[in-house]
Amino acid sequence: MTENDEFVPNETSEEGGQEAGSSRESGFSKLDVGGKEILTEVLVDEPTESAATSGLAETPEGSIPGTDETQSIKEPSRFQIFLRRTLIWFGVVAAAFLAGYLTFYFVLFRPAAAELEAAQGEIVTLQADFDSTTSQLEALTDADQHRALLQVLVNTYDARLALTEENVVAAKAALTGTPVILDEVIDKIAAFDSGLAETLPSRLALIRTNLDRDIETAIADCDQLIEDLQQVEQALYP
Repeated sequence: MTENDEFVPNETSEEGGQEAGSSRESGFSKLDVGGKEILTEVLVDEPTESAATSGLAETPEGSIPGTDETQSIKEPSRFQIFLRRTLIWFGVVAAAFLAGYLTFYFVLFRPAAAELEAAQGEIVTLQADFDSTTSQLEALTDADQHRALLQVLVNTYDARLALTEENVVAAKAALTGTPVILDEVIDKIAAFDSGLAETLPSRLALIRTNLDRDIETAIADCDQLIEDLQQVEQALYP
């Protein structure tokens, strides 16, 4: 290349100057080589339409071009916050109620129910024992009343026998304490015959009165008392 040579800017052709994704323009710059200024061609890349629009291809999936990717999330309303808090408190209260109920059931109710059931079983047993004891007591009372009735009858027999021998002292001894024994069985006789129950003590008192006055009348009263006592004994203790 000589000193008189001149460089003319080269215009890039549409076929050779364009590459995929970019285009170039020619420019010149001066270089000082050996005291001589040399014009050199500089190629400047310019973004093409495909490069300019390549940003759209990088748009995240699901986003709309031209919109802000960092849209803020919608804040919940006051009613939603209140409803959420209400449901939380309701859950806490329900859990506390359930825990209290289970505690009451397993700690207090079930042991108390078991103790009550055991107490009821003991009451049934005691009631059965009481009924048995009552029955035995009634049998003993009845037997004691029967014995008292028979004792009055025997004493009356002894008094009559002593009177037939005109032994007034023996007759009096036989009837000693007989009114007290008759009182032990008088309620039983009254349940059978109330009129007879009123007559027997009076007849016994009449016999004791006639021991010193009239032995024959006393013997007749003894026979009537013996007959009445035998009637009662056969009716109450067949």
